[in-house]
Amino acid sequence: MKLSDLVKGLHVENPKQTLDPTILGITHDSRKVNKGFLFVSLKGQSFNGNQFIAQAIEKGCVGVISEDEVSVPPEIVLLVIKNLRSIMAQLAKRFYSCPDQSLKLIGVTGTNGKTTTTTLVQQLLTLSGYSCGLIGTVENIVGGVSMDSIRTTPESTDFFSFLRQSCDTGDHYVSTEVSSIGLEMSRVEGAQFAVGAFTNLTHDHLDFHKDMESYFNSKAKLMQQSNKFIINVDDPYVRRLKTSRSALTLGMDSNADYHISGLCLSPTDTEFHFRTPKGSYFFRSPLLGRFNVYNLAFALAIYSELGLEIGRLQPVLDRLVGAKGRFERIKTPSNQTFGVLVDYAHTPDALEKICTEGKKLILSGSRLHVLFGCGGNRDKTKRSEMARIVSNHADVIWHTSDNPRDEDIESILDDAAAGLSSVIINNASSYHRIPDRSQAVEFAINDLRHGDLLILAGKGHENYQEIKGVKYPYNDKDCAEYHLGKRS
Repeated sequence: MKLSDLVKGLHVENPKQTLDPTILGITHDSRKVNKGFLFVSLKGQSFNGNQFIAQAIEKGCVGVISEDEVSVPPEIVLLVIKNLRSIMAQLAKRFYSCPDQSLKLIGVTGTNGKTTTTTLVQQLLTLSGYSCGLIGTVENIVGGVSMDSIRTTPESTDFFSFLRQSCDTGDHYVSTEVSSIGLEMSRVEGAQFAVGAFTNLTHDHLDFHKDMESYFNSKAKLMQQSNKFIINVDDPYVRRLKTSRSALTLGMDSNADYHISGLCLSPTDTEFHFRTPKGSYFFRSPLLGRFNVYNLAFALAIYSELGLEIGRLQPVLDRLVGAKGRFERIKTPSNQTFGVLVDYAHTPDALEKICTEGKKLILSGSRLHVLFGCGGNRDKTKRSEMARIVSNHADVIWHTSDNPRDEDIESILDDAAAGLSSVIINNASSYHRIPDRSQAVEFAINDLRHGDLLILAGKGHENYQEIKGVKYPYNDKDCAEYHLGKRS
């Protein structure tokens, strides 16, 4: 595509150009530049893309778009365009030939449940015989091939590239996690979603959004890009959107368009009745916990709003596995009579949910163990609240590190411990402060008795710990399996 065609109709600050190269690719990441590429010089929170223009040119870019007048060699085109994040999304969509118009795009936003819901949508469609890609926190799936994910919602150049690859490999649907930061930073701008959904809104990302109202408004932007939009009417924030014409409601509220009732929870499966605009159904799921009922209900509602029949899905539901690191059961040795779960819960609300559900899975007289930590360089106000929530539910607390990043581990532990009473902190049998996460997992597993349940919270699927700018290999599931093996 000629550069002039790519930027046609956009306001260019320096429009008089004598060169019009053919653009073979577009990226904001200088490391991904190849010969014939257009480099979009974004300004981030901690970097300025202008610093990497020389590197992009060295790797073969033929054009640069920046918000500033910068010096480039005469054989390189420089276009100065303002509001570059929004412009980059428009350029990416145009370069990749509007892939969102060639498939049915599903977008799910919300503080909790995005990963599991989008994974369940992808599984429901794939197991029903429909090809469906996935863009999310844990993995991306294009044409049936899984690859590692870098961030929940990729930058627009990568996002539209994924959609184009999905189209070209035969996918008819793509199930996408849409983060509030992704919406605020124009990563999916211009994409049209066949069905969108808003699962819930709880305390998180206030280091970026500053307050809950701004956080809510960022997520609500997805509604404007969705042909149909499903909201959790049981959530006090999300139900504010039900006055919109395009909003379909879901929840245990009896007036919901998609109504959940007759909920029956057990340690082995979950059953519920589901009344929809197209009929009423009974479903049984291998996914555990009340929150997973909401995740599955959203997935079923999305499936239905895509124009597909959910009444025949029970055999498919029996095969669902959920998302990695989301209330994931770890296989324990056959001679052990306790349980271990891994979950990504790293917000107060998510911790509340998994602790509540975990308590329901143990018998009277058994103990709920919760291992948790708080991330560094993130919202400090939630740390003490997270500790308080764990103390309200857990019989044994294992207080450790998460991703301390650039902060001091002991300081993070102190911030969280402020939410605990002195009685708890001074009880050596029920409160354990162990900064080394691997060691904390080892000690927790060795303390398990018959009927106990251990929840490893915060890391989920992650395969690293970030400490002082270095990502060290680490995974809760692998660590737990290793120490379970040693114990057996």
